[in-house]
Amino acid sequence: MKLVSIAAIATAIVQILFYFNVFWSMFKGAKAGDNPWEATTLEWTIPSPPPHDNFAGVVPTVYRGPYEFSVPGASKDFLMQSEPDSAEVPAGLGEIGGNGDHNGHKH
Repeated sequence: MKLVSIAAIATAIVQILFYFNVFWSMFKGAKAGDNPWEATTLEWTIPSPPPHDNFAGVVPTVYRGPYEFSVPGASKDFLMQSEPDSAEVPAGLGEIGGNGDHNGHKH
């Protein structure tokens, strides 16, 4: 019986700390940026909250896969899907093969 009482008191104290942290973060905490986790996928290239049509009528160009982390020789630890390499060929130029669908994506 004593163990259960101690566990209940400890749980209540931890809950008080949790709610204190929640309210402190809501009113006094620092605001997170548009991409606080440095994710590389397209949804992190738009502002938060996203506009009604997400990409404002512009179809983004994709230069690489969604999980480009720890790329050798890269200036950052990650590469966004929508950022071309410095030596990247402009979209639509020099694309080889494929299905004739030259919509700006690398083949």
